[in-house]
Amino acid sequence: MIEDAGTCSTMIRSRRKALTALFPYVVLRAKEGDHEMLDVFLHAIRSSERSGLMWFYIEPLLSALLGETAPFSSKWAAIMASPHVPWWQFENSGQLIQLWAEASSTVPYTEEVGQSVVDTLLQIASWKSPTIPAGMWSWLNKRPSLPPVCSGRYWGSREAVVKMVRALKDIETLTSYLLLVWSEWDFLMPKGFDETCTLVQEDFSGEEMDRHRKDLLHRLGYVRGELERGLGHIRQYKPELKEENLRLRRDQYRRLEEILLELDKEATDRPIGESLILDPPHPLNSCG
Repeated sequence: MIEDAGTCSTMIRSRRKALTALFPYVVLRAKEGDHEMLDVFLHAIRSSERSGLMWFYIEPLLSALLGETAPFSSKWAAIMASPHVPWWQFENSGQLIQLWAEASSTVPYTEEVGQSVVDTLLQIASWKSPTIPAGMWSWLNKRPSLPPVCSGRYWGSREAVVKMVRALKDIETLTSYLLLVWSEWDFLMPKGFDETCTLVQEDFSGEEMDRHRKDLLHRLGYVRGELERGLGHIRQYKPELKEENLRLRRDQYRRLEEILLELDKEATDRPIGESLILDPPHPLNSCG
């Protein structure tokens, strides 16, 4: 089953209970210094596109692994598995999220840890009224490169998450969030896309936003270039993708690029004297 993980995610999904039962043994082996089995285990669960692959009965174990007195290896294993557990099914999800946040702050940062924490954060944020410690949003500014199959990036484009990040009133974090969820591997949720168009128009206008616009335009240029490679390229990780889904991605990212380029033009064309006046940005056409 592990050997076929890269080519048969359906097989992995059908073995979710067995994988969950195996996890405590894998963690024990890692605690004893054997990390090879944990690496193989993580490779297996990452091969599935399904959110919350592991069984919800893992909650008590996860709490113990993330506890203050748990050894480093246990915390690390729990953090790496955290994007693949069904957080929304846990009875004490608020307490568990707090333990996860505290444990994340004690683990030395690596790209792999950053991927796991950001993936989990965006998944949790996509729920109804989640409890997220404020400091966790700073993880977005680490800007880890998220993998092609990433539930957090997909669900993290929902309207509620867009509004949540915007409500932080931190342009650096907002920019990081957009750079993370804009990807050739996923489209943006329809209402989330509309909200994103609105915030880009309103929050990234003016000369003072020039650096952030350049970062966003650079990302969009890359994404659109990857999409132009065609359906076969995207299907290497999204085998069931249809042409209309690819077209939706192209339309969404082209529209965002148009908005940013128009904002750039407005900032450039504004007379020097006028740029000193703090007037509201000129309204643009809606995303529709």
